[in-house]
Amino acid sequence: MKTLKPCRPLLALAGLAFTVAMPARAADLTVTAFGGVWEKSLRTCYVEPFQKKTGKTVDVVLGTPAQWVNQVAANPAKPPIDVFLTLIDGAEDAKARGLVEKIDPAKVSNLADVPEPLKQVVGGDAVVLHYGAAGLAYNEAKIKNPPKSWAEFIERTLKGEWQAALPGINVASTTPTAVIWNFNDVLGGKVGDISPVIAKMKALRDSGNVIFWNDVNQFLTQMQSGEADIGIYWDGRAWAARDGGFKSLNFYYPAPGGVVSPTVVQKVKNGSPAAWEFIDFLFSSEPQSCWAAAIQYPVASTKAQYKPEQKARMPKLEDVRWPPFAEIPAAMPKWVETWNKDIGR
Repeated sequence: MKTLKPCRPLLALAGLAFTVAMPARAADLTVTAFGGVWEKSLRTCYVEPFQKKTGKTVDVVLGTPAQWVNQVAANPAKPPIDVFLTLIDGAEDAKARGLVEKIDPAKVSNLADVPEPLKQVVGGDAVVLHYGAAGLAYNEAKIKNPPKSWAEFIERTLKGEWQAALPGINVASTTPTAVIWNFNDVLGGKVGDISPVIAKMKALRDSGNVIFWNDVNQFLTQMQSGEADIGIYWDGRAWAARDGGFKSLNFYYPAPGGVVSPTVVQKVKNGSPAAWEFIDFLFSSEPQSCWAAAIQYPVASTKAQYKPEQKARMPKLEDVRWPPFAEIPAAMPKWVETWNKDIGR
């Protein structure tokens, strides 16, 4: 999961901050990627095998969803990008601006191996490539009886049974869905009324039993230093930290489920026709198996193969909840304003 996952109201600002000049088009198609292991795995599992198989060349452009959408919006007739590999709020923004095409199953035969729910995101204008979910990471050396549900986590935190770490409002990849929507949902609230979660967050803040983190690495520092014992985090990052030496860190999805965050694929309107061939390749079983092993998230293809130890950790579709991603962007300005006014963290 990436640290920056801006919902639509934040996209324009982020785009201004991160816009850079695109290189001249030389390859047959251009696709987007996040940096680090994500980019490396994309090249290894998808780009290089595709180039070898087809003889077509692929450029990879790093950045953020806001940046990519704004670059295409600046020249929609001749877009500098052909395939968005993006987060779902960026995909919603691209759809709202009319920058992408409907995913055509006739041009993507491997979609036959993708479960229907993963093909219905963003109104059919995107397909899920892989997904992770937010849950609770905790230090099992300190907590022997972790809360079974999100509601129990909230109440036991208020009682002071542990010190909890929660993402602050600036963690745009996490807080809107994994805290605001998640807590509001289990407390009976609706997208248009977040008063239940705001009231509970005030109580949590004032209890002295909660600290806030503002980037994904800070959470691990808080956990390793003993500042926090438990908190909201992403599954793949938690398991990577455990495998990297934090052996007492454990992770799970409290009832009624983790909060999903999918990476999705979109075909840019007026982009290269070769994009359809690349998208079809993305969902073939061998590249998907490679991708799953590299980034430790479940992938879309039902024919993908997993390492047994990784498979046991990965969320099943029934383990996760899907926030109403299409509704959240319109609500975000009010959410952020209310959080900043009443919580201020």
